[in-house]
Amino acid sequence: MIRRVGVALALLVAGCGPHYVIPDDKGGGPARIVVSAYTNDGCIENLNEEAAKLRVKVRLIDVKSDLGWGIFLWPIYKSYICTGEVVK
Repeated sequence: MIRRVGVALALLVAGCGPHYVIPDDKGGGPARIVVSAYTNDGCIENLNEEAAKLRVKVRLIDVKSDLGWGIFLWPIYKSYICTGEVVK
């Protein structure tokens, strides 16, 4: 029982949202990075942090917001999604 409550709390704290890297077809490195966050500024910050972790430079190409679900499912659902293109 305690373990189930712990897992449920971990999911609430971690939040849900996309976080992945789309590989480059030619070189195998990252071509695009997609991250999510609770706020617009947080999304851009997460994108820059992920790029720094991968040791690449990134250019923001899109920020999407799904506030409809974000309002009802906060703090479980991260409603801002940022896509960045890796700059070579």
